[in-house]
Amino acid sequence: MLIVATVVVKAKCYEIADIASLVVNVVYTALLLLITVVCLLRTERLDLTKILDGIDSFKDALDFIGSLPRWIHFYNNLNVNVQTLHERRDRLHVRLDDMIMQVEDQEFQTGRRRKREVDNWISSAGTKCNELETLLLQDMLRETSYFWKFLYRAWLGNLVERLIREVDDLYCSGVFEEVLSPVRERVEFVETQLVGKAANENSRRIITWLRRNGATRIGVHGIKGIGKTVVMKNIHNQLLRYYEHVYFITVTEDQNEYDLQGAIAKDLGIDLKEEDLPKRAAFLHRALRQRNFVLILDGLKKYFSEDKVGIPLGAGTGKMIITSRSPDVCRKIGCQNNIIAIDPLPDDEALYLFKQVQQALELKPPIEKVAHRIVKQCMGVPLKIVEQATNLRGEDDIGAWENSLNEMLKG
Repeated sequence: MLIVATVVVKAKCYEIADIASLVVNVVYTALLLLITVVCLLRTERLDLTKILDGIDSFKDALDFIGSLPRWIHFYNNLNVNVQTLHERRDRLHVRLDDMIMQVEDQEFQTGRRRKREVDNWISSAGTKCNELETLLLQDMLRETSYFWKFLYRAWLGNLVERLIREVDDLYCSGVFEEVLSPVRERVEFVETQLVGKAANENSRRIITWLRRNGATRIGVHGIKGIGKTVVMKNIHNQLLRYYEHVYFITVTEDQNEYDLQGAIAKDLGIDLKEEDLPKRAAFLHRALRQRNFVLILDGLKKYFSEDKVGIPLGAGTGKMIITSRSPDVCRKIGCQNNIIAIDPLPDDEALYLFKQVQQALELKPPIEKVAHRIVKQCMGVPLKIVEQATNLRGEDDIGAWENSLNEMLKG
C-alpha cells in the first residue's frame, strides 16, 4: 500500500509540474502577444516609425520578456534613464561636431582624405543622434489609463537602457589616433635627361627664383616641341625635395577656368562638387591657402585670373610656374620679372641629341652627311630631332635616310 501511495503521489507531482510548466508557457505567450500589441500600438501613437518597425518591436518584446526579473527596475528607473539618455545624446553630438570640424580642417590643410573608419563613425553617430532626437521628442512618459501601463513603462525602460549602452559604445569608439589616410605618395616623373647647357641653366634659375628670391609667378615660353614639359618635369622632381605640396597640371587645348578648377581639385584629392564658379574658387582658395605649395601649369594657351580660379599666390603660401608658347600669356599672368625663353638647341647639341637617340655616337660616312642635313632641318627643336632619330634608328640603307630628308625639305 505504501508503495502504491508513493507512486500515486509522484504521479500527482509530475502532473502538477506539467501543469505549472504549461501555465508558465501560457503566461509567457500571453505576455509576448500583449507586449507586441502594445509595442505596435505605441509605435503608431508615438510616431516612432523611424526607430522601430513591427519587426524591431517584436524583437524588443522577446528581449523584454527574457528580462522578467528586472521589470520593476525598468519601471522605477524610466524617468532617470530618459534624462541620462538626453545627456548621453548631447555628449555624443558634441563629439560628432568636434570630429567633423577636425577632419574637415585637416583635409583642407593637407589635401589628404579621411580614413574610411572615421567616415563610417561620423555616419553612424549622425544617424544615432537623429534617431534619438526623434525618440526623445515624443511624450513617452505621459500618463495613460490603459491597464497595461506597468508593462508599457517597463518595456520602455528596457528600451532606454539599451539605447544608453549603444550610445556609450558609439561615444567610446569615436577616438582615433589619426583621422586622415596616410600621406599620398609623392610620385616623381620618369625624367628625360636635359640636353644642353641652356636647359640645365634654366632649371637651376627657376629653382633659385622659387627658393631664394620669393618669386610667386614664373613664366616659361617657347615654340612647340622645344622642351618646356621636359624641363618642368625635371623641376617638379627637384621641388619634391623642398615642398610637400607640388602639383603638376597639364592644361588641355580647350580648358576654361571651370575645367582648370576641376583639374587642380583632382590633383589635390578634393571632390569639387559645387557647380557655381565663384563658389568653386572659394573652396579651392580655402583648400590651398594654408599650404606652402608650388603649382605647375604646363601648356597654358590663354590668360586666366588666379582669383577667379581660386589660386592664392603669395610669400609663404602659393607659387605658380606656367609654360606657354606665347610670351604674352606669361606677361599677362604677371611674370614680367621672371620669364624664361627656351631657345632651340645649337647645332652641336642638336647633333649630339640625334646620335644619342640613335644609340650610335658614330655614323657611317655616307649616312653621317645626310644626318647632319636632317638635324639642320629640325631647327634645333628637340621633339623633331627625337622623332627623326627614332624613325631612322638602326637603318643602314642610305636611300631611307635620303627619303626622310626629302620629305622634310618638301614640308
